[in-house]
Amino acid sequence: MQASQRANGPGFIGALLMVDIDHFKRINDGHGHAAGDLVLVEVARRLNDAVRGDDLVVRWGGEEFLIVAMKLTTEQTDQLAARVLASIGETPVHAEGELLRITASIGYARFPLPPYGVPVPWEQAINLADMALYTAKSQGRNRAVGVVSALAADALTLRRIEADFDQGWREGRVTLLQTAGPVPSPPGRGLG
Repeated sequence: MQASQRANGPGFIGALLMVDIDHFKRINDGHGHAAGDLVLVEVARRLNDAVRGDDLVVRWGGEEFLIVAMKLTTEQTDQLAARVLASIGETPVHAEGELLRITASIGYARFPLPPYGVPVPWEQAINLADMALYTAKSQGRNRAVGVVSALAADALTLRRIEADFDQGWREGRVTLLQTAGPVPSPPGRGLG
């Protein structure tokens, strides 16, 4: 894989998006595991439709997916995150004779991070995207949170920011971009 080849060099170069289906346990508990499986298959299809042909979409575990997109600018990465939010949340999923409204939370970043471009190993890049995902979830879900920049001129400073991501964000050492997902449909049979 191209991403792992680059991870062995000076650092990962490309965009990573961690995508988590919001409230997936409610789908399994309220509609059964067969409906949950249908939702996973449909989300995978929508993700593949939202990315470019050479981007990689993998199931990361449970209800999480990872998108690896090489050769994207920061602006294109932001656009991809917004496109993924829309593709998942705009149309309900037909499962077991019901329409299930689903949304997702996304954490993402494009590496190396501006303004310093410190090389970031693959594992650290995954961890930073995952921290942005947890920020999206803590901010209300149904949104994408992108790491726009990190005021880290060296690897040690970036590790310190990573060690307390929320504090780094509050102190302005990490700049995040939040994009809201589709507006929920009126109350009814869907989930959010």
